[in-house]
Amino acid sequence: MSMRERFFADLAAIGIKPGDIVMIHSSYRSLGSIEGGAKTFFEWLIEYMGKEGTIMFPAFSYARVTKDNPNFNRKTTPSNIGYLAEYFRTEVEGVKRSMHATHSCAALGKYAEDLIEGHELDMTPVGENSPLRKLVKLGGKILDLGCTPAATTLMHGVEELVEPIYLYHPDPIDYTLDDGEGNVIEKKGARRHNFIVDGVLYQQRYVRLKDVLQGDEISFGKILEADSILMSAKAIWERGLALLKKDPLAFVEPKKLEN
Repeated sequence: MSMRERFFADLAAIGIKPGDIVMIHSSYRSLGSIEGGAKTFFEWLIEYMGKEGTIMFPAFSYARVTKDNPNFNRKTTPSNIGYLAEYFRTEVEGVKRSMHATHSCAALGKYAEDLIEGHELDMTPVGENSPLRKLVKLGGKILDLGCTPAATTLMHGVEELVEPIYLYHPDPIDYTLDDGEGNVIEKKGARRHNFIVDGVLYQQRYVRLKDVLQGDEISFGKILEADSILMSAKAIWERGLALLKKDPLAFVEPKKLEN
């Protein structure tokens, strides 16, 4: 079996079908050596997903677009979320990026435009128009490729519905969004996430989703050399929301910070 055939077989075994809508959090190194590197990886992935499929990666820039540098350019602002995600955004033909200062996403395929459209309207990191929330409505899946559910940013959207005490920074921020084609939007008073309140750090523990999801809502397997997890976005949303309504601290671990 060739590496390409093995890659296809691994995607099928974990539960990804051609035509699916898949958001991918990734660790490139975990895949092992691929001749042709990321270019080959995306050629294979696009071939497998087919014309009806949609691929999405985070293009988050929260480490670069800050209170001290509140300017986002859809074309030139790099993401800070890993090699594969940035390669997808910059090197794969046809990829579209949503307009959001800190939590944009990049998408390719049948539903790419639907996913990214209107993101510039949101005043929070994972608001109503976020591609992540739309992933839930479209019946999409989240693949942790060589990583764990600790990276499940969709949970921020769930938290925004419940608004636990740790979620928002007390000070809003003003951002400038530039689409790279001469159109600029000023976002006044946008909210940002915090996770530190009164000297307590609320450490994210979204890895607990492994114990929350049931049956075919979650599956495990290797994709090439990468230990991977596939989850239903709808199940994450519904089960995560139910738990947070009962216990707003269900997915965090408070830790007192030393002075």
